[in-house]
Amino acid sequence: MQGTASSDGYKSITWYADNSELNGIRGAEIPDILLFGGIIVDRSAESSLRRKIGDIKEKYSGHRRVPVKWNFKDLKRFYEENQLEGAYQVLLNSSREWRSEIFESLSEFDIKLIVACIEGYSVRRDTLKSVKDNLTQYIFSNALMRLGIYVQETQPHNTLVVLDWPDKGNTKPFDIEYEHAFIHGETLDGITYLCGSLRDHGFADSVAFANARYTTMLQIADMVVSASREFIQYCLGKKGIGQGVECLRRVRSHFLGSPNNIIGRGLIISSGNNELMNRMKNCIDILSGLTSSE
Repeated sequence: MQGTASSDGYKSITWYADNSELNGIRGAEIPDILLFGGIIVDRSAESSLRRKIGDIKEKYSGHRRVPVKWNFKDLKRFYEENQLEGAYQVLLNSSREWRSEIFESLSEFDIKLIVACIEGYSVRRDTLKSVKDNLTQYIFSNALMRLGIYVQETQPHNTLVVLDWPDKGNTKPFDIEYEHAFIHGETLDGITYLCGSLRDHGFADSVAFANARYTTMLQIADMVVSASREFIQYCLGKKGIGQGVECLRRVRSHFLGSPNNIIGRGLIISSGNNELMNRMKNCIDILSGLTSSE
């Protein structure tokens, strides 16, 4: 594995996280399952990983700093505005190849993965929209709790949380949840963090936000969460074994809790949704080496 500690003898880690969503199997009018998570990387290894990703981008597009994401078509407007239509078309046509190479590169580094998900308890558009911020805040805190346990266990010198700039620029669900965990060691709902207050473990005193189009590690977080989204679709019987599942197989050992406790540590499901949790538990072995032909 590449990259384990910083030159001063201390580990300094960053958790880069992004969100995604999908429709479950209850016929909701809009997506009713939310995901949130991404990649934990030691800062001593981060520059090497960025270079590796840059090499892959340059191989396919001729540009090291162009943005990528799993649903690459979402970036079409960015490429057009920056007169990079040719690079866009090449990357679009080769998306399967560079996705695979990126996940293969991730498997070579000493990274960790956390992805949390939650299902809304309504199928109505208005209801789901009204509770989206609360659900996002809840899964953010679920993932942050696991990050806190990991930090308590590994004792890095300092820890930073970097999130993609949120929808509509609303940072409040993340700011207030993080602040409560940092000071009090509990969620806004009063659920205690097993690690205690984040400030006692070298966490930065606030969340940082960045634009994924200019932040390589947030682009990787998007790809991890989106591949996890395809895994959930498979668990729900909505999709066969596709590239998302195949890519997760390459990094299965990097999920927190691997090999035997990924569900609950690296892949976190709201405890109130037993059906979704059971489906994911029953399918987790699909990441252990079955091929798509099987």
